[in-house]
Amino acid sequence: MEPGALVWLGLGWWTVGTAVHWASAALARTPRSAAASRHKPADFSIVAPMAGAQDASPAYVRSLKALADAGAEILICVASADDGAVAPTRALWPGAPILVGSDDTFNPKMNNVRKGLEAASRTVVALCDAGILMKPDELCRAAAPLSDKVGLVLALKAAEAPQNFAAEVERAYIDGHQARFLLAADRLGIAVASGGVTLLANDTLQRIGNWRGFNRWIADDYSVVRSVRELGLAARLGDVMVRLPLGARPWPAVWRRQVRWARTRLRLPVWPLVLWEPAIGAVASGAAGAATLALAGAGGSLIGLALVAHLVAWLAGEKWFMAGRGLAFGWPAAAAALVREMLAPVLALSALTGRRIPWRGTDLGGEWRSRGRNASRTSA
Repeated sequence: MEPGALVWLGLGWWTVGTAVHWASAALARTPRSAAASRHKPADFSIVAPMAGAQDASPAYVRSLKALADAGAEILICVASADDGAVAPTRALWPGAPILVGSDDTFNPKMNNVRKGLEAASRTVVALCDAGILMKPDELCRAAAPLSDKVGLVLALKAAEAPQNFAAEVERAYIDGHQARFLLAADRLGIAVASGGVTLLANDTLQRIGNWRGFNRWIADDYSVVRSVRELGLAARLGDVMVRLPLGARPWPAVWRRQVRWARTRLRLPVWPLVLWEPAIGAVASGAAGAATLALAGAGGSLIGLALVAHLVAWLAGEKWFMAGRGLAFGWPAAAAALVREMLAPVLALSALTGRRIPWRGTDLGGEWRSRGRNASRTSA
């Protein structure tokens, strides 16, 4: 390839990566006009799976109790009576409604959640990730977009209160990367799937086969979105981001979680994103820009200054998005965002070079290959 063509290729690569970054920040930073809330706390069944003492944090248990005191039906789910979450939950909330039991499908989360979804009796059902903090008014506002046309609302989580740098990096993944792209795609009318709080009418839950609608694909959030859309109903992100205090996180757990999510997405129709995201990330686009300058005959000092300017502008775009959503972005967050971007190619490689998806004592990937695909064909 001619040097001139390589210059244009590098320039185009850098331009696309930078444009996507700023466009996603612009689309994602401003919430929609909030819909009027039509629900009260007593309209909700909240299914809250727990596994282990770490899921039963004092703040989370108190948040669930406050929702129950406001009138919501709380259904805490554990796999066994001796699960580590039971004792700390009972210590803080002696009368906590805890459902015990486990199914035997490929998905350990849905094995725990099934009994809660089947027991839910209120008008709106909310499936909640462990650790989410939500006030009664936030719950009602989160469900406001539900209508005869919108069958599913996903309330994204906003990670906060990291107590070490590993948790800060996890926050950079959750807030600065995942939330930004998901919110931007949602504003463009693209259906997205994510954890946080999944809200749908009980009638819709029954129409998708209750828990079966969550278990047709390897990822339950993707599966329920597909199931609801196949009813002719829309799925969208909510106007509320619920809080997820992180505390201190061990680095191996943070990294394993990112690898697990990347390998899971490789088994879904959205698999190209695992390659696309690092290709347009700060490192790849910055390298393309630096190579362009080198081919054009620029000196080392100019290339170095350009790379610094590129990274500063990249962080400015992320800070602009976070400010629009009321999320903090200080120096630790900036450093964590740089680490996340530098690890993006490594994460993609780790996802591509392994098939195991370790999760809650099982290999989710292996279980899906051996049992999940057949189950999904049967339920479809």
